[in-house]
Amino acid sequence: MKTKAKIASRFLRFKAFVIDIFLIYVPILYLFYFLLGSKDAFLHNGFVTALCSFLFGFIQALFLQKSAQSPGLKAYDLYLIEFKSGKRLSFLKIILRYIVFFISFGLLIGVIFSFFRKDSLNLHDILTQSCIVRKV
Repeated sequence: MKTKAKIASRFLRFKAFVIDIFLIYVPILYLFYFLLGSKDAFLHNGFVTALCSFLFGFIQALFLQKSAQSPGLKAYDLYLIEFKSGKRLSFLKIILRYIVFFISFGLLIGVIFSFFRKDSLNLHDILTQSCIVRKV
């Protein structure tokens, strides 16, 4: 018997993302902050700030590839799946999804895009043919 799934609301996805930020990204930032020794050294090192963002995406991709859930998604019983097949995404597709997310939200296109769609999918969801769902 197949389990039915429904696309998660924007609010649930946002709450899950905030949890991921606090559980994955913030510890990475603190680690590099303490390794560099001072606030100024951390803030003026563009390579390290970019590396922190890359590490966040990589660690989150590992979680998503293993179980289709990051810690934030797991907290709300949400899953990342492909549109058509309903299966987990490949690691490369998850990385591509993160890159598109990073660019589209940096340009504010990603923030606005989902409000013009009935299914509330973001640009990175559509381009990678993926969505975050919850079981019904």
